[in-house]
This record gives sequence, C-alpha cells and structure tokens, in this order.
Amino acid sequence: MIGRAILIWSSTIMVAVNVPSMVGFIDKGGKPDTVVEAQATLVSADVDNGRNYVMKANDAGHFAGRFRINGKPVDSLIDTGATFVTMSESTARNLGYGGNELRFRYEVLTANGKVKAARISLKSIEIGTVSVRNVEAMVIRGKGLSYPLIGMSFLKKLSGYRAQNDELKLIN
Repeated sequence: MIGRAILIWSSTIMVAVNVPSMVGFIDKGGKPDTVVEAQATLVSADVDNGRNYVMKANDAGHFAGRFRINGKPVDSLIDTGATFVTMSESTARNLGYGGNELRFRYEVLTANGKVKAARISLKSIEIGTVSVRNVEAMVIRGKGLSYPLIGMSFLKKLSGYRAQNDELKLIN
C-alpha cells in the first residue's frame, strides 16, 4: 500500500515538474524560458453568490495568477495534470513550513534527477472570491520549480471549474 502511494506521488511530481519544460515554460537550464506574467484577469465576479472567479489565459496559454496561500500572495500556475498542489522548498519555507513539517521522506524522479519530496497540508488557497481550506500539497526539495503548481488537490475541492475560450472559471 505504501509502495503504491509512493509510486503514485513520484509519478505525479515527475509530471508536475516536467510539464512546464515540455511546453516551453522553462528552458533546459531550469530557468524561465520567457517571463510569464502571473496575473489573473477578473472577467466577471458573477452570478449566483459572487463566489466564482474567471481567469484569462496569458500569452503562453497558461492560467496563471496571484493566489493567496495561507494568506500570503504567491504567483502560481493552474495545472490540471498535477494531482497535488506542488511547490519548491523555498516557497514552502516562505509560507511558514519548516523543521518537523517538511519531512522529505519520498524520493521522486524529475527531469533534473531524483529529488526528495515532503507532503504538507495547506490551511487555505484563495484567488479572488474563491477560497478552499485544508489542501494537500507536495514540496520538492531544491529549486527545480519556479512557480507553485495549483493542482487537483485544490480544484477537486471546488464546486466546479470549466475552461473555455481561453478562460478558466473557478466555482466555489
């Protein structure tokens, strides 16, 4: 059971770390290929109860924005291919995780080789009027991830989400 969980996490993190470089977001040196504007554009604060948020795709086609993770602003990318919200160790430390909270017990394979990973629980992730609590996340040791990836552990806690015509609607 534990072996299967580690295999799944390893695969998830490998995809999360490699997808940006496969789509030209990061060059082979691990540095941003182009500057990605991580600004979300509010298209409508709409309908029912105002707990929806619409993001427009940036010029690279990514849904990027300034999220608040545990109340702190963090530029991040939506990644529906990532099982968990995934971030670098330095981002996790900036959010207040350290010491006993970052137990790098899992070894995962990335484009830059094997790295250690830790699993944490985030208190909250917010963007606009959308807010989710108690979100599972993976932390990658080292600096191989330029921006946190907002994965399915966040998106599954929403009432729904829909991508259409270069817009991503998050429904709380």
